[in-house]
Amino acid sequence: MAVGQLHAAARRPHRAGAIAWLKEAASKEGQDLFNPKKGSIPARKDADRGLYKGYLEYALNEWTRPDIRLAGSFWHGVTANKKWHTDIDTAVGLFLQSRDVGKLQAALVEAAKNSGR
Repeated sequence: MAVGQLHAAARRPHRAGAIAWLKEAASKEGQDLFNPKKGSIPARKDADRGLYKGYLEYALNEWTRPDIRLAGSFWHGVTANKKWHTDIDTAVGLFLQSRDVGKLQAALVEAAKNSGR
């Protein structure tokens, strides 16, 4: 799972415009306009489900199932800290060059040991 966020910069030159954009983007109408085009599902529970087709319909249904436990996104820093992520990325990069599964496994084990978790 990756959760997108909308931010207003601390030193924004047009504060009122930034706040207006955030309000629009977070509104039901804003979410229903933005998300289907972006290929994501809304954070809001009152979305117009009829706008979300194919995979987005499936994802929205899964997101709202009480029996589903969501897993955090490795690539977005939810399940691995920065060092661990970097070490895994390096191990995979080296594996793609060498195709040595044993070295990949050893590097992944070492990355986990050194992660601080």
